[in-house]
Amino acid sequence: MSERFKAIKILFKSVVGTANVIVILLFIASAFSDRVSPDRSVFFSYLGLGFPVLCILNLCFVIYWLFLWEWRFVLIGLCSFLICKGPVTHYFPFHNKVEDVPKENVLKVLTYNVMAFGYKDHSEDSPNPILRYIANSGADIVCLQEYAVGTSDRFLTNRKVANALKMYRYRSILPVGRSGTLTFNIAVFSKYPISKSRKIKYESSFNGSSIHELDINGKKLTLINNHLESFKLTTEDRSHYSAFIKNMNSETLDGLKNSIEQKLGPAFRIRARQARAVAEEIKKIDTDYVLVCGDFNDTPISYAHRVIQGPLTDAYAASGRGAGITYNENFFWFRIDNILHSANIKPINCTVDKVHYSDHYPLWCLLQLKIEN
Repeated sequence: MSERFKAIKILFKSVVGTANVIVILLFIASAFSDRVSPDRSVFFSYLGLGFPVLCILNLCFVIYWLFLWEWRFVLIGLCSFLICKGPVTHYFPFHNKVEDVPKENVLKVLTYNVMAFGYKDHSEDSPNPILRYIANSGADIVCLQEYAVGTSDRFLTNRKVANALKMYRYRSILPVGRSGTLTFNIAVFSKYPISKSRKIKYESSFNGSSIHELDINGKKLTLINNHLESFKLTTEDRSHYSAFIKNMNSETLDGLKNSIEQKLGPAFRIRARQARAVAEEIKKIDTDYVLVCGDFNDTPISYAHRVIQGPLTDAYAASGRGAGITYNENFFWFRIDNILHSANIKPINCTVDKVHYSDHYPLWCLLQLKIEN
């Protein structure tokens, strides 16, 4: 009996060890999956989505082997984390909050996908919670996506938004699509003058990017506001995903697989083209500062994010804490909203505000502009 027990123990250890090796290989591949364009292989884009899960699984294996004193496996697991240190700290940054915030040359920047302002009207008696949040945010520059307004007073209109956000003297609202009586726009509200506003040319029905030049006390800042292609998942698609997470079996997997093949793959490829168009615009910028904000509809480890970021700094990765999840529905818990900036800007306390007014949480950051003599 003892010999049989030993044989079972050896077999179990072998199976767990093999599973661990597979997870490590997938973990490393997912960490660097953003190097591969979805035009070449969409498989690596899917791997990028799975990075946080693979990271946690790998950590669980390290803890498991640690309890068994299996130092060889512990060392292999730790080495994989060392190899992936950059992507891990980029995805899960951990920075202490800065209490002594500088007073001079500091901007507060807010980016927020407002989901058509929750499809709610606004009045003095019944204020729209998203508009109220923005008005009380103290932000100097506000980048909004899915800014949808109607023309009838029965709906939220540009006039109502302007009255609610009258502290922002300057604004740019550029249309990206229509749905029924609603016009969908991409918008920037600012306490500083805005000029040279235009859309960036790329193919999309309801998404878009805009580029603006702002005058910040005599210095020129180029701002790009983005809403890249979404997965366009329907309620049924999201229910397939939720069902699979709650009950992993072949039936729920088949439903999820069909949704993935029809929606995710094409969206990855469209975003890749859009990201390259935005990156080309960034290369042409010759102003004092560069700021890129918005909803990328992709994770921090994705081809679209890497291409747009280029030499810029990810404000959340450089000054935030934790995963920084900005999309909050249907188990799609990812950081897909971003604030990127040029090297001559210092990010301070980049934060995700957990307010449930939209399917996105707002992301804000204090940005200190470095003044060169």
